[in-house]
Amino acid sequence: HHGKYRSWDPYGWVEGDTYYAIFGGKRPAIAKCESLGGDWKYVGDLLAHAVEGVDINEDVSCADLFRLGDKHMLLCISHRLGCRYYLGEWKNEQFHPDFHERMSWVDNEFFAPESLLDDRGRRIMWAWVFDRRSGDTRKASGWSGTMSLPRVLSLGDDGRLRMRPPEELQALRYNGGRQARLAVKADSELNLPNVRGNGIELAVEMVPDGATQFGVKVCCSPDGQEQTLVYYDAAEKKLKVDTRQSSLGEGPKKVEAAPFELKAGEPLALRVFVDRSIVEVFANDRQAIARRMYPSRADSVGVALFSSGGPTKVPTLEAWDMMPSNPY
Repeated sequence: HHGKYRSWDPYGWVEGDTYYAIFGGKRPAIAKCESLGGDWKYVGDLLAHAVEGVDINEDVSCADLFRLGDKHMLLCISHRLGCRYYLGEWKNEQFHPDFHERMSWVDNEFFAPESLLDDRGRRIMWAWVFDRRSGDTRKASGWSGTMSLPRVLSLGDDGRLRMRPPEELQALRYNGGRQARLAVKADSELNLPNVRGNGIELAVEMVPDGATQFGVKVCCSPDGQEQTLVYYDAAEKKLKVDTRQSSLGEGPKKVEAAPFELKAGEPLALRVFVDRSIVEVFANDRQAIARRMYPSRADSVGVALFSSGGPTKVPTLEAWDMMPSNPY
């Protein structure tokens, strides 16, 4: 477009008597018009300045701009980085970012977000989670890709993003159970024979005592050939999902690692959702990860707690089977 920008994935809104649109692509831009059917005019760059760690020319696609607390949030993707967001301020016909974070780290598997403001005033987002199986496998199975769980977005007192699963998901729970005062010894795991399945929700509180890595293993085969790890890495200060042993067959064999740091004395509060070929985790309402996995064995339904580098106490663990949201 006149050598100024490349454009796709427009996102529009109205302010007073003026229509605005984000034209994504490389060197993302703002355009405006007095009416939807009128002559759209190029205003200039969408971003007033760069933010450390991301190039100002990184493409902004699938854009969504909305107020969140006392800030504005620009939710988007780049095709290289996947889902990401900026926090800042929309003013003087530009977005002035003061913070940027990714929502997919090891690759771009978490993609193409959307959001809405519901009738209770909650800002709720979801995204497309890629299917990394081969083209032949996807064609033979008759499906590919899935939507993530919805995430309720808000700002914390520190001005940073909070993410939690909506309470409506609790309507899918059945066969609930609760265990208390569990202990996981150093460099060991604790099998949970009463917690099994490939359609489950877990709510786990974990308190480390010198442990450097601690969390949950899901979709485990009895011999450990298949297993998916969800855990906190205290040394790297990251929330991780390890799918390198999730399947003897196809699927991503990677470790997704999201920046996340527990405060001194703060327990790890995990909400883990397993739904056949996807695992999603929310940690302390401050971080979330969604990853695909494709266990090949019918007996890969076990669940265990683990702790490395020191012991970990588990004050409470709750588990539920989850009904399909769509029985068809």
